[in-house]
Amino acid sequence: YGQITACVQVHMNLLEDPFIQSLIVRLNQPNVIGIAIAGSYSRSEQDRHSDVDVDIFVDTLPDNAYTLRIMDGKLVSLKYISLQDEFASLKKPEGAIWALMGLRQMQILLDESGQLAKLKRAAYDFNWDDLQDAANEFAVENLMGCAEEAHKIVGGLLQGSESKVLYAVWGLFKGLTNAVAVQRGMIMESENRYFDVIQENIGQSHEWTRAFRLTLGADVGDLNLPVYRTRGQAALALYKHTAQLFQNIILEKHRDVIENTLQLINRYEESQNSRTQDP
Repeated sequence: YGQITACVQVHMNLLEDPFIQSLIVRLNQPNVIGIAIAGSYSRSEQDRHSDVDVDIFVDTLPDNAYTLRIMDGKLVSLKYISLQDEFASLKKPEGAIWALMGLRQMQILLDESGQLAKLKRAAYDFNWDDLQDAANEFAVENLMGCAEEAHKIVGGLLQGSESKVLYAVWGLFKGLTNAVAVQRGMIMESENRYFDVIQENIGQSHEWTRAFRLTLGADVGDLNLPVYRTRGQAALALYKHTAQLFQNIILEKHRDVIENTLQLINRYEESQNSRTQDP
């Protein structure tokens, strides 16, 4: 009851804010189904650097579905959202981890048809168990897809190509991090907490987390190595540890690509180890 009372109080405070009232007037156009405040303002966590996240729900998206504007001295993020797409996001694991808490927390400013209230109820009725099989498949698809980046990293490290390694590391890191977040159903309250949530879920002392932090650049690693080599080698380790996390859900159709990539990484690591051991 305390949480519900707090949400109602936030909602009332927003509706009484002259700036919010002016936003409703400016944005309430014929195509608009409803308007809501999202992000830090919806949670009363904003500070002087926060933008005002405004979700504008429509049946048909305009050509410019997202833009930033300065309104009354505030940075305002205007995002037009297809109502049907938002309902659909709750049925896809990769969409649900991001949409769920935002929909639960959003403060509805305008909803004459009641569709936004219905959407919010759907978020509260959500059950992750219904999506676990799809989450497993999504995760393994991403692991398989990141094989290309892993091959490029090995090639770039052998060639001494900083740009090739770092570009592939960028793609592999995003793909594998997202795969793990989706597979484990890590519901994100805010993008600001994304990396925290992942590390807390896997465990700060886990080998996966160590490779994750080195790949990201959050930890330094061996000071005698160029940074791109540290990150490249960590990314290869991240691939191996992610495959280990997913070992019981790997689909047969992807097994050949994944195992081939693991063998490639192992060969590369063995060759580097022998080089360091040679007198």
